[in-house]
Amino acid sequence: MSRQVIEVPEIKTIGPYSQAVRAGGLLFVSGQPGVDPATGLAHGEFAVQARQVFVNLETVLRAGGSRLDLVVNTTVLITDLANFPIVNRLYGEFFPNDPPARMTMQVPLPHRLLISIGCVAAVAD
Repeated sequence: MSRQVIEVPEIKTIGPYSQAVRAGGLLFVSGQPGVDPATGLAHGEFAVQARQVFVNLETVLRAGGSRLDLVVNTTVLITDLANFPIVNRLYGEFFPNDPPARMTMQVPLPHRLLISIGCVAAVAD
Protein backbone atom coordinates (compact mmCIF):
# COMPACT_ATOMS: atom_id res chain seq x y z
CA MET A 1 0.00 0.00 0.00
CA SER A 2 1.37 3.41 -0.89
CA ARG A 3 1.54 6.21 1.63
CA GLN A 4 1.75 9.93 0.82
CA VAL A 5 2.43 12.71 3.34
CA ILE A 6 0.37 15.86 2.77
CA GLU A 7 1.72 19.21 3.91
CA VAL A 8 0.21 22.68 3.53
CA PRO A 9 3.14 25.09 4.01
CA GLU A 10 0.88 27.98 5.07
CA ILE A 11 -0.40 26.00 8.05
CA LYS A 12 2.49 25.37 10.41
CA THR A 13 2.59 22.27 12.58
CA ILE A 14 3.55 22.64 16.22
CA GLY A 15 5.54 19.42 16.41
CA PRO A 16 7.18 16.61 14.45
CA TYR A 17 4.11 15.20 12.70
CA SER A 18 2.49 15.28 9.28
CA GLN A 19 -0.62 17.36 8.73
CA ALA A 20 -2.16 14.45 6.86
CA VAL A 21 -1.27 11.08 5.40
CA ARG A 22 -3.05 9.61 2.39
CA ALA A 23 -3.18 5.80 2.24
CA GLY A 24 -5.58 3.12 1.07
CA GLY A 25 -8.12 5.56 -0.36
CA LEU A 26 -8.37 7.44 2.94
CA LEU A 27 -6.92 10.68 4.23
CA PHE A 28 -5.89 10.73 7.89
CA VAL A 29 -5.74 14.36 9.06
CA SER A 30 -3.90 15.31 12.24
CA GLY A 31 -5.59 17.57 14.76
CA GLN A 32 -5.75 21.00 13.18
CA PRO A 33 -5.19 23.94 15.50
CA GLY A 34 -7.03 27.23 15.34
CA VAL A 35 -3.92 29.06 14.22
CA ASP A 36 -4.34 31.78 11.61
CA PRO A 37 -1.91 30.96 8.76
CA ALA A 38 -1.41 34.69 8.08
CA THR A 39 -0.15 35.45 11.60
CA GLY A 40 0.89 32.07 12.96
CA LEU A 41 -1.12 32.84 16.10
CA ALA A 42 -4.24 31.45 17.75
CA HIS A 43 -6.91 34.00 18.59
CA GLY A 44 -7.82 34.14 22.27
CA GLU A 45 -11.58 33.85 21.71
CA PHE A 46 -12.90 30.29 21.42
CA ALA A 47 -15.41 30.95 18.61
CA VAL A 48 -12.80 32.62 16.41
CA GLN A 49 -10.27 29.87 17.05
CA ALA A 50 -12.88 27.17 16.41
CA ARG A 51 -13.92 28.67 13.07
CA GLN A 52 -10.24 28.80 12.06
CA VAL A 53 -9.89 25.11 12.95
CA PHE A 54 -12.62 24.22 10.46
CA VAL A 55 -11.06 26.45 7.79
CA ASN A 56 -7.64 24.84 8.36
CA LEU A 57 -9.20 21.37 8.32
CA GLU A 58 -10.88 22.11 4.99
CA THR A 59 -7.60 23.43 3.55
CA VAL A 60 -5.69 20.27 4.50
CA LEU A 61 -8.49 18.06 3.19
CA ARG A 62 -8.38 19.80 -0.21
CA ALA A 63 -4.58 19.49 -0.34
CA GLY A 64 -4.97 15.75 0.26
CA GLY A 65 -7.61 15.25 -2.45
CA SER A 66 -10.65 15.20 -0.22
CA ARG A 67 -13.30 17.59 1.08
CA LEU A 68 -15.56 18.13 4.08
CA ASP A 69 -18.48 16.09 2.71
CA LEU A 70 -16.18 13.03 2.48
CA VAL A 71 -15.16 13.13 6.16
CA VAL A 72 -16.29 9.95 7.90
CA ASN A 73 -14.98 10.51 11.43
CA THR A 74 -13.70 13.41 13.54
CA THR A 75 -11.98 13.74 16.88
CA VAL A 76 -12.68 17.07 18.56
CA LEU A 77 -10.47 18.14 21.45
CA ILE A 78 -11.56 21.17 23.48
CA THR A 79 -10.19 22.63 26.68
CA ASP A 80 -13.58 23.55 28.15
CA LEU A 81 -16.83 21.64 27.61
CA ALA A 82 -18.73 24.87 28.24
CA ASN A 83 -17.79 25.71 24.63
CA PHE A 84 -19.50 22.57 23.30
CA PRO A 85 -22.56 24.52 21.99
CA ILE A 86 -20.22 26.62 19.80
CA VAL A 87 -18.63 23.44 18.46
CA ASN A 88 -22.07 22.01 17.68
CA ARG A 89 -23.13 25.18 15.84
CA LEU A 90 -19.97 25.24 13.72
CA TYR A 91 -20.10 21.48 13.15
CA GLY A 92 -23.61 21.90 11.72
CA GLU A 93 -22.43 24.79 9.56
CA PHE A 94 -19.42 22.99 8.09
CA PHE A 95 -21.11 19.57 7.91
CA PRO A 96 -24.71 20.54 6.97
CA ASN A 97 -25.72 17.16 5.48
CA ASP A 98 -24.99 13.67 6.76
CA PRO A 99 -22.39 14.78 9.33
CA PRO A 100 -19.51 12.45 10.13
CA ALA A 101 -19.21 10.41 13.28
CA ARG A 102 -17.64 12.42 16.08
CA MET A 103 -15.86 11.97 19.37
CA THR A 104 -15.43 15.03 21.59
CA MET A 105 -13.15 15.15 24.62
CA GLN A 106 -12.11 17.82 27.09
CA VAL A 107 -8.32 17.88 27.32
CA PRO A 108 -5.49 20.33 27.98
CA LEU A 109 -3.93 21.61 24.75
CA PRO A 110 -0.51 23.22 24.19
CA HIS A 111 0.37 26.71 22.91
CA ARG A 112 -2.81 28.45 24.16
CA LEU A 113 -4.94 26.34 21.85
CA LEU A 114 -8.57 25.97 22.87
CA ILE A 115 -9.65 23.44 20.24
CA SER A 116 -8.18 20.97 17.76
CA ILE A 117 -9.97 18.73 15.25
CA GLY A 118 -8.57 15.73 13.40
CA CYS A 119 -10.42 13.51 10.99
CA VAL A 120 -10.48 10.60 8.60
CA ALA A 121 -11.91 11.22 5.14
CA ALA A 122 -12.39 9.32 1.92
CA VAL A 123 -10.28 10.55 -0.98
CA ALA A 124 -12.30 12.00 -3.85
CA ASP A 125 -12.47 9.87 -6.99
